[in-house]
Amino acid sequence: MAWPRLPDVAAADAPAGLFSAARALVHIAEWAKTPRPNGSAAHAAVVAGAEAELTGLGFVVEREYVPGKRPLTNLVAHAPGQPTAGGVWLVAHTDSVPESPGAADDGLGLGVVVEAARALSHAGVPADLHVLLTDGEELGLLGAIAHVDAHPEATRRIVLNVEARGTEGPAYMFQLAGASPALLEVWRQAGCGAQATSLARTVYDQLPNDTDFSVFRRAGYWGYDFALIGGAHRYHSAEDTPANLDPRSVQQMGDCVVGLAQGWLGRPRESTDATRVYFQVPGGTVVSPPWVIQLLGAAAVLALPRPRFWSPVAGAAAWLGALIVAFLAGFGLLGVALATRADFWERDAEMVGAGGWYLAAGAVGSLVAFGAGRLAARPLRAWGWHAAVVVLAALAALAVPTAGYVLVPGAFVSVLLARGRPGLAVIPAVLAGLLVTPVLYAIYPALTTRMLPILAVVPVLMLAWMLGPTAAARSPGPAAPSVALPRRGPTSA
Repeated sequence: MAWPRLPDVAAADAPAGLFSAARALVHIAEWAKTPRPNGSAAHAAVVAGAEAELTGLGFVVEREYVPGKRPLTNLVAHAPGQPTAGGVWLVAHTDSVPESPGAADDGLGLGVVVEAARALSHAGVPADLHVLLTDGEELGLLGAIAHVDAHPEATRRIVLNVEARGTEGPAYMFQLAGASPALLEVWRQAGCGAQATSLARTVYDQLPNDTDFSVFRRAGYWGYDFALIGGAHRYHSAEDTPANLDPRSVQQMGDCVVGLAQGWLGRPRESTDATRVYFQVPGGTVVSPPWVIQLLGAAAVLALPRPRFWSPVAGAAAWLGALIVAFLAGFGLLGVALATRADFWERDAEMVGAGGWYLAAGAVGSLVAFGAGRLAARPLRAWGWHAAVVVLAALAALAVPTAGYVLVPGAFVSVLLARGRPGLAVIPAVLAGLLVTPVLYAIYPALTTRMLPILAVVPVLMLAWMLGPTAAARSPGPAAPSVALPRRGPTSA
């Protein structure tokens, strides 16, 4: 419950080489007073202000104009006389939606990038440090697309993109682009405290959201995409103000950007393209080759005890039924939401009061799974329930190890419960909790309450090992039957 922990905020008089959220928040407060949609006077003022700040730090700042129905103005900053084909790029976007002052989206990015650029260049602008502030992100990533089209030679860049769809909580590095072994090596050296999991990109790719980083990833750039997602109900709303932006979140984001930039400055990109599974635990980041996760998933299946007769089918049916009932119950919850709030789609679905709906969806899914688990409480049915959990984990681990890793420890809990060994199951259960808890913490606001049926299913998929039955301990076998024999002794007359 105490993790992930947000850092203390560095004061405005912190040493010059350190990132200070207090200094970044001065910029954010100035640039997020009012909405700044593309083409507005407020947006032009922010572009001019950012340009002046970067120029004052010693960067050469160029305006990249893109004509069209909605003219765009990107800012490109670099050290004097340096090329722009490679190097480290700090990226954010300058525009906001018309309905929001955009303190987090993306005033956070502007403040973090400018303050990080100051910290990194306090002794002179590094030759391979660059800043890109794009325009038109809210209109469909237009500035990023135009910049990539104008620089086809830029194939060796490392991009650090700062975004937000919330105003608080831990920073999330929700997707990588490029060779993950090299990227994760620098990540671990930087000591970044942001949350990071290879599962996030698998989920993110299924969502309708996009950031400028998507454009850079398709262009072959390497890098890291950051965002805040806590307080997602303020996203794209009038409540996205500097007062609602958590300074500790700003500090964590800035520390990561500065640490990663320092790790990549002067470092060449390596050509390896291997994939890695990665996830956060208290104390650091675990990185693993995919084959380890696949091997563990297969081992869980092989470790299941052999069933007898056909009774286990009832347990597997109970698990499948729990998925169906939870999904339908989520639709029922969505119906309640629509009946009680006429403006649910415009407000509650993603903006106001989302926390209560998250809790309701989680409770519905957990209660359904627990109830179905009681139906499967007989020993052979228990085997079927846990076999379903193990098979799901094994299939996920084999097919998509970067996401399936989160189910593997729970599969071993199910193996031990199916064998009637709940005491031993405590060990993998603790590991499962360490993996599942931060994923649940992130996935609910990421999916938003528009997906209440899916949110109700998540506990069945991820917590069935905990909410299901415990099989009775298996005895070594029936004892040999005893036979009454006549007693031998003296006879009486």
